[in-house]
Amino acid sequence: MGIGGDLDAAVLAATNFSQGGLSNKLSLTFECENLPNLDTFSKSDPFVILYKKSGNVWTKCGMTEVIHDNLNPKFITPIVVDYHFEQSDKCKLEVYDVDDDTQVKNLSVQDYIGSIEFDLHEVVTARDQIMHRNLGNNPKI
Repeated sequence: MGIGGDLDAAVLAATNFSQGGLSNKLSLTFECENLPNLDTFSKSDPFVILYKKSGNVWTKCGMTEVIHDNLNPKFITPIVVDYHFEQSDKCKLEVYDVDDDTQVKNLSVQDYIGSIEFDLHEVVTARDQIMHRNLGNNPKI
């Protein structure tokens, strides 16, 4: 087998055939730059939630940890999602500032910072699989 054959075998080993097509698990990590400071006596305490669209419904895939007092957070917690080749996998990323650490999952008590929507293929095909986007209120994520 030639060099290309080894690569093909590795790609096939990393994928599986499910839900009518090839799929692969992607482990996504996130970082933000220049988030707005929404706190009065300290800096924002951001975290990220990732949703994936199925039909007309957004389903939560996961969330990162909260990073306290940081406008340029680099989140460590990855969010794992299924990527389906040759399908449109729409995702939405929302960024919040925690105001109540005891109720992190209760978004109604947190400050909304912004969001973006993207297709997973944009991440897969991006240079070094790193995608840069601006949130609705323009901080880069």
